[in-house]
Amino acid sequence: MTHPARAQPSPYAVDLSACTKEFATPGGGSYFAVRDIDLKVEPGRFVSIVGPTGSGKSTILNMAAGLLSPTSGTVRSFGEPVNGVNRRASYMFQQDALLPWKSVIDNVSLGLTMAGVPKVEARSESLRWLEKVGMRKFADHYPHQLSGGMKKRTAIAQAWIVDPDILLMDEPFSALDVQTRQIMENELLQLWSESGKAVVFITHDLDEAIALSDEVIILGAGPGSTVVGSYDITIPRPRDLLDIRDDPKFVEIHREIWGRLKVEVSKTYASAQNDESDVA
Repeated sequence: MTHPARAQPSPYAVDLSACTKEFATPGGGSYFAVRDIDLKVEPGRFVSIVGPTGSGKSTILNMAAGLLSPTSGTVRSFGEPVNGVNRRASYMFQQDALLPWKSVIDNVSLGLTMAGVPKVEARSESLRWLEKVGMRKFADHYPHQLSGGMKKRTAIAQAWIVDPDILLMDEPFSALDVQTRQIMENELLQLWSESGKAVVFITHDLDEAIALSDEVIILGAGPGSTVVGSYDITIPRPRDLLDIRDDPKFVEIHREIWGRLKVEVSKTYASAQNDESDVA
């Protein structure tokens, strides 16, 4: 007797298939943020998404996180449909999500305590993570007492302590100065390289995307953005992000990707100019 073959679980940590997202507008109309998005991210892979302003980068990340449902298409994570919050993912927002009335250690331990981990155990694990990100001696400080870089270190510990399989990052370093940003990027890569976790990273900075990633995906001009390009980043690891921008391979890859990205940026700029003319 033969048996039907069992469906194999998807190998992808993030799997968006033909995803379209439509939003209602206040005037009773609607617009499409993205159309027919296919995004497949394997475990352990670092993928960055770049695109012009308004191209739906955060919409894609929110669908992967389960914070938004696609109007059409499917979202899966490790073969399972994402219905509601993706429990296998942790999300780092552009703006700090630290609670101002809680200390650094209480912010970091929050995810564990909400999951029912005993307070003593959660505190011990929080101290271990604060040590890893260089923040242990600031454990009893409050967010208003921290610099921008220190807040980001705390946020990284907060995101990683719950041991997610996927880290979703929405321009997490955009508010930092250049030097602090590069230091934080190096620290992120070190943590990621030891973890085997998948990362989906949103950024406006093409340099940052290339320096960090295994793959860079380009979204076209919005509304109704689609994927218009995908590039494997073949620069060997480990990478020192303080020097990588002088690497001839980096310069070559940057030139190739920017050649495609600037077309979409120009479309967005031209569309904004036309909208201003219509208003005038």
